[in-house]
Amino acid sequence: MDNEGIMDREPRRDITPWCRISIDKEGRWFYEGQEIINPGVLQTFYEALEFCDDSRYRIVLGHEVCYVEVEDTPFVVMTLRGDNSQGFTLVLNTGQNYTLDPSTLMIGRNNILYARLPDGMPVRLSRPAYYLLAMSMEESPDGVIFLRVGQRMYPLHTRTQS
Repeated sequence: MDNEGIMDREPRRDITPWCRISIDKEGRWFYEGQEIINPGVLQTFYEALEFCDDSRYRIVLGHEVCYVEVEDTPFVVMTLRGDNSQGFTLVLNTGQNYTLDPSTLMIGRNNILYARLPDGMPVRLSRPAYYLLAMSMEESPDGVIFLRVGQRMYPLHTRTQS
């Protein structure tokens, strides 16, 4: 559906071979190897980016779609705010803020910590954000690492797939 809720009358045109957009593991966007630094262009791309069921990312603008090569995740948590009693807010490389859902925390390959945004999009915590959150974590007597938020305890899971 388009923005007005009316079914699209035309199929989307895949322009991936011509758009050649990539995102590195630090969340920096590139076109043909050159970093995209224009704030307006980046904002448009942030808003148009979708996470697909097949774990790929695409930008959808009008009737055109461009699949984007993403090294890790398109968005990186640069820092966080909050505490164990009130919960935490993720501050992304885009400047956007999201409430952390502690149940989505997962340790990935190379001990990198990930979470998910409300729309299901995965985000990687930068090293500084990881360390800030780690200072609020605890270890149970049986060795399970968890994050307590309010009265609830959220164990950190390890992602088993690559």
